[in-house]
Amino acid sequence: MTANVSYNQNQHQHQQNEIKIASSILHRATQDDADAITTMFKQFLADDEQIYLVSYLGLQGLWGFGTREFACLTDRRVADITVGRFGKISYQDGYLEHINSTFVFQPSKLKLYISVGFLFAVPVLMFLSLLLSQTDIVLNLIILVITSGIALLLLPLFVQFYYRFNKCGILIAVRGGIPIYIFTNRKLLTRANTLCRVMTVSREERIKLRGVV
Repeated sequence: MTANVSYNQNQHQHQQNEIKIASSILHRATQDDADAITTMFKQFLADDEQIYLVSYLGLQGLWGFGTREFACLTDRRVADITVGRFGKISYQDGYLEHINSTFVFQPSKLKLYISVGFLFAVPVLMFLSLLLSQTDIVLNLIILVITSGIALLLLPLFVQFYYRFNKCGILIAVRGGIPIYIFTNRKLLTRANTLCRVMTVSREERIKLRGVV
């Protein structure tokens, strides 16, 4: 069986205190500090659970706007924490003996570059169109600055939207549960590979120990 729980400032009503991650802990965790990441996961795990591996797997979106991804492997489960804006925290896990298969995705950069290029091509084309219509050049420049600024503001949301349809990271199929998707920055995919290798070994040991087929 799997457990899939999402927490934010408006949820977790059965406790008086909301789930929080201190900013100092989060800052250290994004530097791949093992102690800080372990502290984040400890509040979701059993006291006697042994942690084998923790890792920071990157930022989805741009700094200050995106969500940060963390992974944890214990002697019982693989787990994921996603930390978003305004206190949003999403936790998901799956027991090792119920993992059926694992996929690692690395999409092409070309499609992303083309998509971002299209976003910024709109204000440029608008500027050229106004320029050819022989309107006031100062007005054209003001419009170009405004539309380019809007494009910059939309860029973080655009990148996040892109990765919703173009997965990058680990997808873990869990029997009887929701698949676990752990986003990973391209430059950190070696950490994802390490997690997959250690998880495979741990899963085999877990199955032998419990006698699960």
